[in-house]
Amino acid sequence: MASVSIQIEHDGAEPIRDQIARAYATAIRDGKLPAGSKLPSVRALAARLGVSPATVVAAYRSLQDDGLASSTERSGFCVAGPGAGSRSPQFSLPMHRIEPDLRIAPVEEFMKILSGLSVLDRGLCGYEDYRGNRALRDAIAEFDRAQSIPCEPESGMLITSGAQQALTILARALGTGARVAFENPCYVGARIAFANAGAEIQPLASDAAGKPAFGAVSRPGAVDALYCCPTYGNPRGFSWDVEERLRLLDAARKGGFLIIEDDFLGDLDYLGERLPRLAELAADFPGVRVSRIRTFSKSLFPALRLAGLCGDPSVIERALAQKTSDDIGSSAILQRGLSEFIANGRYAAYLERVRPRYRATREALRRSLSAIAETSRSSGFSFEDPPAGLCLIGKIPSDVDRSRFIAECATENAFVTSGPEYWAGGSGDNQTIRVGFGPLSPEEASLVGPVFLSAAARARELSPDHSFL
Repeated sequence: MASVSIQIEHDGAEPIRDQIARAYATAIRDGKLPAGSKLPSVRALAARLGVSPATVVAAYRSLQDDGLASSTERSGFCVAGPGAGSRSPQFSLPMHRIEPDLRIAPVEEFMKILSGLSVLDRGLCGYEDYRGNRALRDAIAEFDRAQSIPCEPESGMLITSGAQQALTILARALGTGARVAFENPCYVGARIAFANAGAEIQPLASDAAGKPAFGAVSRPGAVDALYCCPTYGNPRGFSWDVEERLRLLDAARKGGFLIIEDDFLGDLDYLGERLPRLAELAADFPGVRVSRIRTFSKSLFPALRLAGLCGDPSVIERALAQKTSDDIGSSAILQRGLSEFIANGRYAAYLERVRPRYRATREALRRSLSAIAETSRSSGFSFEDPPAGLCLIGKIPSDVDRSRFIAECATENAFVTSGPEYWAGGSGDNQTIRVGFGPLSPEEASLVGPVFLSAAARARELSPDHSFL
């Protein structure tokens, strides 16, 4: 059995299980471990590296997912048969969702907290305060105040089951017939939530520079609320500059409408931009109301289904009435675990660890997409280039059918989202796609460009203009 050298970085951004898996994957692909070679037993490798057996099992399972290892009940793990080291059918580029890379998520840390609470906190499995666990509200408020974002946890905050519930209950609280302005394009789920509540959707026009035009909504009574995602927006990934944020707040001061700020990704901030939130800037605009939604689904993991809704107490009260009619209260188990995770500094430490990784992924994707845009100018690939965030808008060649292109990407286990639906009123370009890169590693991001090129080529061959019939 060949020995594989592994240097574990216990304080690194990459989880230990991934460090182990990467070392063995490299050895397998380099031919140092031929097909059929037995991998060290779980207990032996755990003892040698000074890690838990569960960590080794997770690393071996990762190798299995990549088609590099196999296992039997009696023989343990071994290098997979012929073809090991090439892309397996399980290889995936999940760019159709905006979510974090779960391979670097602090799952073990969080589960240890829950395990400890299960012994010490018998209220863990009971009903929680309808507004949300008070310790969690205090922890979120303290975290926000450290970033100069005002937050009042007693009457000005509500914990919801994810950002989507926050949007839904706000939409119902505004009432049927409410006139709600939306930046265009925008997150589809928000538009659906308000439309289902009977709101009148009013897409914002843009000026010549592509910036939202707030003139129409600045007239008193023109709209009741305005939804926006000014920091690392969805689907384009761009952030508003301070001038745009101030223009919106001034329009709200004149028009009297409620601002709903979807701050779904601000915590990640892997460029260290420290962009001011509307809720922070509103202090200089007396009378302006900002309801800010911040979710932990994108910065930690979606399974938490927890978000904080902060704002004017009167708005929070109306939202609370809708929340209690939905589910009474969000999970006590998850709220108390998240409270501990934030309060003891682990959330802030986790963000610091993973920010370089997301920045590296963005740079790898930028290089990959820039390369195909340069080499395919005549065929029309182009991509918007936000400096940060976890998504962007791309434009495929005009002679390629969008639906067929997306289907051809899927044949290579690369999944992207159709772009036009993000524009209200059908004003989006029919050739657009949204690319979410949060779940990718830098190595996977570098493969995106070639996959797009090959998918476009096959889509052209299968189009009616290129039929062999």
